[in-house]
Amino acid sequence: MARDPEQKEPRKLPLQPSRTPDQNFQEAEGTEPLISSPWTRSPGRVRFRSRLEQAIERGKKQANYLFAVLYADLDRFTVVNDSLGRKAADELLVEVARRLRACVRPQDIVTRLREDEYLIFLDDIPELPRAIGVVEKLRDALRPVFRLGGQSVFVSAGVGIALGPRGYSNAEEIVRDAEAAMHRAKTKGAGSYEIFDSEMHEGARKLLTLETELRGAIDARQLRLQFEPIVFLETGKVAGFEALLRWQHPEQGLVYPGNFVPMAEETGLIIPITRWVLQEGCRQLQQWQKQFPDFSSMWLSVNLSPTYIERCDFAQELSAYVAETGVDASNLVMEITESQLLENAESILNGFAALRDRGIKLWIDDFGAGYSSLAYLVKFPIHSLKIDRSFISKLVHDDKSTTIAKAIVSLGKSLGVNVIAEGVETKEQFDYLRSIECPYAQGHLFSGSIDAETVQTLFSRKQSQQA
Repeated sequence: MARDPEQKEPRKLPLQPSRTPDQNFQEAEGTEPLISSPWTRSPGRVRFRSRLEQAIERGKKQANYLFAVLYADLDRFTVVNDSLGRKAADELLVEVARRLRACVRPQDIVTRLREDEYLIFLDDIPELPRAIGVVEKLRDALRPVFRLGGQSVFVSAGVGIALGPRGYSNAEEIVRDAEAAMHRAKTKGAGSYEIFDSEMHEGARKLLTLETELRGAIDARQLRLQFEPIVFLETGKVAGFEALLRWQHPEQGLVYPGNFVPMAEETGLIIPITRWVLQEGCRQLQQWQKQFPDFSSMWLSVNLSPTYIERCDFAQELSAYVAETGVDASNLVMEITESQLLENAESILNGFAALRDRGIKLWIDDFGAGYSSLAYLVKFPIHSLKIDRSFISKLVHDDKSTTIAKAIVSLGKSLGVNVIAEGVETKEQFDYLRSIECPYAQGHLFSGSIDAETVQTLFSRKQSQQA
């Protein structure tokens, strides 16, 4: 989902939560069919596990014995699979395995797990630099071009390294840690590697616990929406609200999305969460529309997750929620980022074409921070642009940020598109935005996010005063 206005620190992509032993070793290696199977059904993995268990036992008896497990995952393999087809992808995987095996000694083992993931066991190494040296050889081996059906393909891999036998009692534990290191390596960029340490283990353990708890959060009714006001700068009146996701954790209290949304995106949990947000947003807006006349013209914006857009028919589902709740959808807004728009252009364009009759609006969040192409402003039915907070935070004190903010406001006027400044925190920022005729803004200068009960109380009080 889009960045929360109250999450000021940039998000860090978390480690993927640890998998169970069966998940780690359930798919075939080499050119075998990719079927679900336990250890005992794949001779290559049985051999790998046996050697790993033997190495752990040897380490208990031999003080200076050291071995390593490398967990390698090809970067952007799905692009090859999607663009060149299954046959070419299989040819690539076979050639990758051949190159990897050429980098290790006869006593070492290379085995394939999932489609594009490999485990490498390095036996009896003198020290950590030897394992790093093998990783460097792997990178060099993958660097030359792969020729697939007349096409040239370049491949790299993210690699995690875990050293044994320190503290390990079984093969699953060290493979889990090598995988955790691999996921950390993937956040550093293509072709990177990472060495597992105790901090990663603790992080992976916490994330696994968090995932388990989050799976039950919807059924347990622990998810919440809070609402940040969007203000019309000329009058200071509230023009609408942005709905922001929160998790009311039974022990940790209110948890902000930066602490669980990246993991939810990684595991697919973001799909039921986004569905809940859409349903709850429609229900809440309908309730306010029915109760308060002011809401006949107020927006409620909801952030759409990139994973949800990619995997779901958001137009059909949103139409169902609108029909189910009876909300006046002309006040409903969907927010996506610039990058989401370009990465899912066709599905978003088709989706909003289907929603056009209902009056549902499209806002572009974090505008100016992503891509330089502006062609989509003409092609897509965009209602508003939200100036990225990175520019607003530097207003007046940074000439480039000030110039960009002014240019976006001018662009909005020329195209007949509203502009909303995000993250306004000081009167100086407010005064400048008014001077360049930016129509709308949100941020702590006006109000932080508030719960539905507070919104209810404020508008009930206002309605009583007007009576």
